[in-house]
Amino acid sequence: MSIVLQKVPRTILVLIGLILFGLIRTPFEDNARKGLVDSGMLLPPPGLSAMDQLSQSALMGTLGGLRSLVATYLVLEAYEHFSNKDWEELRNTYNVVVALEPYDESHWVSATWHLGINATANMELDEKLPKFERDRRFKEYAFQGIEFAERGMEQLPESYAIPVQMAEIYREKLEDNCATARVYKNAMDLPGAPGYLRRFYGYFLANCPGSEQEAYDHLIGLYREGRHQHKATLIKEIKNLEKKLDIPWSLRISDPDPDVESMKRRNRPESLPGGLSLPQ
Repeated sequence: MSIVLQKVPRTILVLIGLILFGLIRTPFEDNARKGLVDSGMLLPPPGLSAMDQLSQSALMGTLGGLRSLVATYLVLEAYEHFSNKDWEELRNTYNVVVALEPYDESHWVSATWHLGINATANMELDEKLPKFERDRRFKEYAFQGIEFAERGMEQLPESYAIPVQMAEIYREKLEDNCATARVYKNAMDLPGAPGYLRRFYGYFLANCPGSEQEAYDHLIGLYREGRHQHKATLIKEIKNLEKKLDIPWSLRISDPDPDVESMKRRNRPESLPGGLSLPQ
């Protein structure tokens, strides 16, 4: 028996050991998790498709407590795929990573960013491919990034970082102001969401055809909250909407147009005769 074991490669023995270890501990982990859920100490996991549940259960059962270690190794491997611009392998690798650690927000954000931003940027610059193929892959990678974000939002519905990364794809790559506004709206009231998301929602809604009145109501509401909201872009967008909607002059904001003020400052001399400087 010992002679037979000596002939088996060590990696095979390690894998067999991991599988047995995982299968042994899985019932104990499941019972403990069920007990915590039943007692109200742990929230039940979000709903998944049958295939997602099968994939996650198989990986978790096989690797047990080594999931984090394996996921870390695969993230490093994904970075190598990024360096080599091997986007298909990167996507496949992150599919395994998020199956191993579905509640780690950073994995979903990274996968969305790599596919939706980096892969699409590569297609914009890669002149080795014909233009029609670059355009096809550009859209394919953009929507793969969005699909990753949507899956991540199902797993982590209170994460604002995942939808914000998805909004970047709609904004920077697909130039879809309406979809960008929709994603910012869904993210702006999530726990811990930064305040600028409320303004960004209004900015992109203002440039979504047919939504001008809704955008005006939202932005003027922010403006009335106080001077901390009086950002140059917010004032500029409100003034543009005032013109589009023909808001009565008596109801328009009195702030000067930021573009006009900026032009005045650029044309203003930096100093007066005698070395006196002008206040900026």
